[in-house]
Amino acid sequence: MQFREATESDLRIVSKDSISRGCREFPEAIDLVYALEHDDIVLGVGGLKLMNEHTAWVWMDMHVEARKHIKLIIRLLKRFLDGFASKRGITRLMAAVDVDFPEAIRTVEHLGFHRESRMKAYNGDTDAFLYVKLSEVK
Repeated sequence: MQFREATESDLRIVSKDSISRGCREFPEAIDLVYALEHDDIVLGVGGLKLMNEHTAWVWMDMHVEARKHIKLIIRLLKRFLDGFASKRGITRLMAAVDVDFPEAIRTVEHLGFHRESRMKAYNGDTDAFLYVKLSEVK
């Protein structure tokens, strides 16, 4: 399994058979967009947007094939996010998760995020939880 820079094609592949509601467009203004692939199959796409010197938003979308490797993917994502944060001096990673999406809630909690608040009407008529992962700068 490896991380690499994502393409619009990767995003289309994942969103077509997404575990979640899928990211429908290639995100603008993202500082890092990655794809995770295994045996030439794109298992997921994600990205990070630096909000300031010490804070970044994190997003991800996984293909249904990712379920077959979810434990390994979570370990790799955790290592990837921790490495990114450490390298860039990021002390706060944030993620928004729809309140009615238990699989995504479990995933971000396994990645070490904790629920900080509920954001009303975050996705139009759907609320989302704000999840945060804090780390120390080394």
